[in-house]
Amino acid sequence: MPGHPDPAVVVLISGALQVRMSKLFNLKKWLTVMDAARHLSQIMNEPVCDADVLQLALDGHIKLTVDFPNRAKACLGQVMPFRDVPRLELPSLDGKGIIHTVDGFLLKELEEGEQLTEETPFLYFEKDVVTIDGLWDLAMLGNERFDIEYSLQQLIGGPEVTMMNIEGTFLNRSDGTWAALQDKLPDRKVADHSGKAEKTEGRYYPAGGLGSDCTRVVRTSEILNLQSRLEGRPVDKPMGTTERKTLLTIIAALVKDAKLNINQPGKAAIFIEGLTDELGAHVSKRAIEDHLKKIPDALETRMR
Repeated sequence: MPGHPDPAVVVLISGALQVRMSKLFNLKKWLTVMDAARHLSQIMNEPVCDADVLQLALDGHIKLTVDFPNRAKACLGQVMPFRDVPRLELPSLDGKGIIHTVDGFLLKELEEGEQLTEETPFLYFEKDVVTIDGLWDLAMLGNERFDIEYSLQQLIGGPEVTMMNIEGTFLNRSDGTWAALQDKLPDRKVADHSGKAEKTEGRYYPAGGLGSDCTRVVRTSEILNLQSRLEGRPVDKPMGTTERKTLLTIIAALVKDAKLNINQPGKAAIFIEGLTDELGAHVSKRAIEDHLKKIPDALETRMR
């Protein structure tokens, strides 16, 4: 029929576009939420929109990630068992005594009847505010979850989300590092006793959300993992913090037995790289050195 393309041509063009998209997909570390929805539409063979991606993230099927092209301020932290969480001494409300409390947050609320033990996981954050950049996954524990819920409700015409978590906005990475985003009060000028104006630096406080200076994305690895689950194929489970520190401790013991100096990770990495070559399973010096540099922190945690 004039004006209508040949169905066979349409199939060929569609197939060619999917091959091109697949090649580009494999080269990318992440996709925008919109592009992730398009890719999931192909995988599921049904329409998937931005709201669906956000709902999948809220339901725990995929992780959402943010990219900070202009960097951000945060306090870094880690997950540790309750027994290792630093304690604080605070004055009691009546000023007549001292209250002892933990300097951290429960990683997740205890179930009904569940007891707090020495192994209960807590989040502990350093007090120093540092600059972070690059990709960070949303922990979905604090205000970052409310931000995604707000965006979802906006897309589907739902109510405005007004809830807030006073503890903050939490991100994490696969290496076990956590970040609590920080906002800053404006600097002020305050007059001293002589009337001279002095600048007072605004203090940092837990951020009320992700803010607008970041991009919400989905890692391509998350989409591939979801595809594997949908197809019933096994998915590699990410290594947890405890397991990672255990392996680093084992490596430290082997390195010590080999009489390598852990305080010179570059030199030790060259030697170990040669050993991997002898095995026929090459690991680069840089990769080995990166892991060796993480050993002191892992040992410090286990030796407390």
